[in-house]
Amino acid sequence: MRWPIRAQLLLPMLLVVLLTIATASGAVAYWRFKQVRQRELDDLQRVTATLSDASFPLSQRVLKQISGLSGAEFAILDSAGQVLYATLHLSGEELRTARRAAQQTGQQTGTATLGGKAEVGRRSFLVHEVPLVRPLADGRRGTLLVLYPEDRWSAAVREAVVPSLLAAVVMAAVVVGMTALLARRLVAPIKRLGAQAAAIAAGDFRPLPVPARNDEIRDLAASINSMADQLSRYGQQVRDSERARLLGQLGVGMAHQLRNAATGAAMAIQLHTQDCPSADKEDLQVAIRQLRLMESYLQRFMSFGRWQPVPHESLCLAGLVEEVLSLVRPAATHAAVELVFSPGADQLSVWGDAESLRHMLINLVLNGVEAAKSTQNDAQVVVQLQRVSASRVRLLVKDNGPGPSADLAEKLFEPFVTNKEGGVGLGLSVARHIAEAHGGSISFERTDNWTCFAVELPSEEP
Repeated sequence: MRWPIRAQLLLPMLLVVLLTIATASGAVAYWRFKQVRQRELDDLQRVTATLSDASFPLSQRVLKQISGLSGAEFAILDSAGQVLYATLHLSGEELRTARRAAQQTGQQTGTATLGGKAEVGRRSFLVHEVPLVRPLADGRRGTLLVLYPEDRWSAAVREAVVPSLLAAVVMAAVVVGMTALLARRLVAPIKRLGAQAAAIAAGDFRPLPVPARNDEIRDLAASINSMADQLSRYGQQVRDSERARLLGQLGVGMAHQLRNAATGAAMAIQLHTQDCPSADKEDLQVAIRQLRLMESYLQRFMSFGRWQPVPHESLCLAGLVEEVLSLVRPAATHAAVELVFSPGADQLSVWGDAESLRHMLINLVLNGVEAAKSTQNDAQVVVQLQRVSASRVRLLVKDNGPGPSADLAEKLFEPFVTNKEGGVGLGLSVARHIAEAHGGSISFERTDNWTCFAVELPSEEP
């Protein structure tokens, strides 16, 4: 059976509070009941004692006045049991019933007792009969019959007890209301957290507003938001990884075919240059270098994931840049983009893998050409070399294109992030991987209408 947390937390507390209120109110009501009953009995006992030992003549008028003060009814009986004076009409049968009731044991009045109940004139009375101490006016002995209205007794008891009980009911209602409000205030955030957990399970990782109260519920909400954020990032990583895996599976087969085609094309161009020497032989050599470079990339792509030792050597950065620019210059000329190279005064060298660094630089320069070709006039890509310190060198690739959009700027180096139509979004990710593999870093900034990618690498060590 479901046992809600609201009931678990608040029902025991509510029961304890209500039981406390009921016990306290019952004790107060009982004390008031005893106090009022004793007061009524004491007042009646004093009146009875006064009348039974009265030194003044008892008459109808005196009995009426005492009845008005005490609320009881009185009757004076002679020695034969006949009514001499009375404050109410008593028939013979009612008188006999009242005297029989007086003989029964009833309420204690201190020195005497009120007898049982008797019906007189459709009213119920508690009856008490005492002998008169002094004789009547004719010298005979008489008795005093006291009839105390039961409804007056009940009214006095209600007057004493009902306020206490009403106060208890009001207090209980207030406690129940406050408990319900507290339960709602406590359970509502938990329900929202439950709904957020269900949404996360369904793939909705939007954060939940954190409650204003600084308590455990706030901590739990912050933890759930943190978990949702981590799951969102993890899900994106899984999707990227799965996409890369699928691309890899498809790409390996395509790369094999492309490598064979590139090899055949390079061999055909070489045979053509041997059979038909011409003035365009330099352009054909560039095409052959491009095809050989394509073969190398495709071979490395097909061996991706299998460890192979990569040869490192001393590389002159200026020579590497000149080689890369010669490879991409036809694409830049076709796009009407000017390539500018500023090698700097120092001879800068690094220790690394020539193929990887060439790949990185080609990606950066071609990205610059793609960005700059949308410029109306003077489209340029500038490559600069700088020495940062004795142990660090910097390679800058700048273009005067429009630059990436603001929503892509923060995740520009992540895989599959691109705003180019038909682009895959792997070029800059591969460039960062190559730079970091050589102990360097790559960064991006947009200043003065120029987009600049800066690659810092350790300089060659002995």
